[in-house]
Amino acid sequence: MKKHPFLQVDYHSTVKLSDSDKKQLAKWLNYASEALEYLFQEGVLPKAKFKSVKTVQVSLMICGDARIRELNREHRHKDKVTDVLSFPAHEDLRKASYKMPELFLGDLAICHQQTKRQAKEFKIGYWDEFIHLMIHGMIHLMGYDHEVSRVEEKLMEKWEKIGLDKISEIKKGAR
Repeated sequence: MKKHPFLQVDYHSTVKLSDSDKKQLAKWLNYASEALEYLFQEGVLPKAKFKSVKTVQVSLMICGDARIRELNREHRHKDKVTDVLSFPAHEDLRKASYKMPELFLGDLAICHQQTKRQAKEFKIGYWDEFIHLMIHGMIHLMGYDHEVSRVEEKLMEKWEKIGLDKISEIKKGAR
């Protein structure tokens, strides 16, 4: 599979990942890159304001229950484990204009154990749930928030579905 450079992810893990997990992560980040580029093309952000963007950068931490709970408590005042947290680099990219070729979206934290639990609950693979959480988190980084209103929730659901449908298409083509 060719490398897809639109999404550049700087990641680190506070949980132990096997060599096999690291290979899977690279493959799924490649899928996420293609899906994110497709979302940009489809208008998740105003095209005219972001046409100069050639690469998008995200910092990703894969962590355990204790760390995600700590981050959730510190930043959202919710003392509980969650699946993904997003820390945007920009207040709301939908209202911004961007002229640079590289766009740093912000930081994501994905809880490894919670991803496992949810994958089991939804009867899907770990990596399918992981990539769903990553797409969800990246949409938050772009300025969408399902907790603000039902309209925002519907917008996020729309963009998530488009991104996940694109990943399903990519996976079928990769077989």
